[in-house]
Amino acid sequence: MNKNTKAAGADIQVPSQAQKINYWTSLMPRIGFGLMLLGIILSACFAHDFKDTNLGLMIGFGFIIGGIQVLLLGSLFHALQPSFAKERQKLHGEQQPERV
Repeated sequence: MNKNTKAAGADIQVPSQAQKINYWTSLMPRIGFGLMLLGIILSACFAHDFKDTNLGLMIGFGFIIGGIQVLLLGSLFHALQPSFAKERQKLHGEQQPERV
């Protein structure tokens, strides 16, 4: 029969707020790189007719510019995240004795 004696949901681990922030801030540069790569591919496909009326080429340029912005902002958020978390821990550490 079933030899599993663990209760249902016993292995569920809820991530902390710092782990959630770290996940999303590390995901943004990857999304930015993907958008930039998509823009490069679109621009390369539509580069044969290099005019400002070429919609595919202009959309490709937009993806390149948008991807660079998302990449830079994601890297900035990821770099500033540890200082934000430390400040937040200090605030919570100072408030702990007041709550007790």
